[in-house]
Amino acid sequence: MTAIDLHPRRTDADLVALVRRGDDGAFAAIVARHRPALLAHARRIVRSSEDAEEIVQDSFVKANAAMLADTREVALRAWLHTIVRHRALDVLRQRRSQVGLELVERVLVDPAAGPADVAERWAELGDLAAGLDALPRRQRVALVMHALDGASHEAIGERLGVSASASKTLVCRARSGLRRELAAA
Repeated sequence: MTAIDLHPRRTDADLVALVRRGDDGAFAAIVARHRPALLAHARRIVRSSEDAEEIVQDSFVKANAAMLADTREVALRAWLHTIVRHRALDVLRQRRSQVGLELVERVLVDPAAGPADVAERWAELGDLAAGLDALPRRQRVALVMHALDGASHEAIGERLGVSASASKTLVCRARSGLRRELAAA
């Protein structure tokens, strides 16, 4: 279901000016006008409809805040596409840098190892626990529920009071943060 463009005869520049004067209808018109193309753009980059939805939503939030904070002229369509592209590339980078479960499995599995191996595994487990403790609570809960309990993003979202796509974001950020913590340890 798409929103109706409340200002069909207004140019993008007119709509930006109206947004800066506090016209919520103008922002709704911008969203209605540009959302379909931005979704297609994000989907082409990340190849996921769910991620594309979140990227576009985040991009509109950023764009709205930027329009309200700055009075410079913008080429709205190009600017929105740039914001979406940057956010989509961030998502792709997060995907590549996710911490896998191999470390957890290696630490927890004991194939009749010697005392030195056991001591090393305990040290790794301590680093892992410290890394998890360093994460924000919601990220830690999302990561543990997803990676260790096998919970779906819908279940995680329900538990944390967020959408399934926000749950994915929390898990991605948790993995990235955990990776940084483990690299620093």
